[in-house]
Amino acid sequence: MTDVVIVVCRGVAKALPQPPAVCRSFNVWLRYPGYSLLAFLSLLAVASAQRPFGADAYRAPANQGQVAGMVSQIGIDQRLGEQLPLDLELRDETGQTVKLGDYFREQPVVLMLVYYRCPMLCTQVANGFLKSSQAIKYAIGHDYQVVTVSFDPRETTELAAEKKASYVRAYRREGAAAGWHFLTGDEEAVRRLTESVGFRYRYDPKCDQYAHASGIMVATPDGKLSRYFYGIEYEPSYLRMALIESSQGRIGTPVEKVLLMCFHYDPLTGKYGLAIAAALRLGGALTMLLLGGFLIAMYRKERRRSRAVRDETVLRENEFALSGADGIASS
Repeated sequence: MTDVVIVVCRGVAKALPQPPAVCRSFNVWLRYPGYSLLAFLSLLAVASAQRPFGADAYRAPANQGQVAGMVSQIGIDQRLGEQLPLDLELRDETGQTVKLGDYFREQPVVLMLVYYRCPMLCTQVANGFLKSSQAIKYAIGHDYQVVTVSFDPRETTELAAEKKASYVRAYRREGAAAGWHFLTGDEEAVRRLTESVGFRYRYDPKCDQYAHASGIMVATPDGKLSRYFYGIEYEPSYLRMALIESSQGRIGTPVEKVLLMCFHYDPLTGKYGLAIAAALRLGGALTMLLLGGFLIAMYRKERRRSRAVRDETVLRENEFALSGADGIASS
């Protein structure tokens, strides 16, 4: 009995003789091109029936354009050197009305824009800063201030107080309660602050959340934006250098200030890199100082040796003269 292959081509079933079983391998199918071509056409017909042709088959999802538009509206535009609105009125975690300038006196300030109900990203920003701040010797409240502001005008002071208690407890250093501030504000105040620092975000009513970028800013004691750091993790050495630079000489040891000359802040990446020219100049100056110190030390050593030789020679001459005089007197 001869085996058959049932091929469906555009809804019509056709029975064709099947090659012997030994011919079912790839090499033998090459000897029967008619079967191979017919099978290929059958598969193509089935696929064509299942997939619609035309532009509708490749149309983007209905919400893709909306998502792309939202993404284009969020980000952080650097405003280096610009003045913060220090007259801006906000509410602290106790519900008291305060001005942003109340936290800008004699210390640099780290500014964080988040919203306290954020399910993920804002918490990662705050946690990343917490980890970095714990790794440097400069302490919140003692050496610098931290101002965290919610850009959701609906959030309450009670929620801000809960966040403050949580992060002050996690920081585990004295003085943090007086140096880390969690603020809220109305829509107009939030808009002024976010625009002044270049922080762009958008509210999505469908999920009741905000689409926003992540990062922190460092400002000088007089309220001018000095440094931006992007992402959710911040290199402790970068934070330390930013605080020293932004402090206007109020913090930082002389050695740290000298070493800071060898590093350059790149505003495009928000990172510090080695400044080759400055490093070479500093290295050359240190080399000259070391060489000069070595030459001075060698010169002083040679002078002491020469003086010792001269004194010893004079002493021997005097002894010789005395011995000669004693010989003459005895004769």
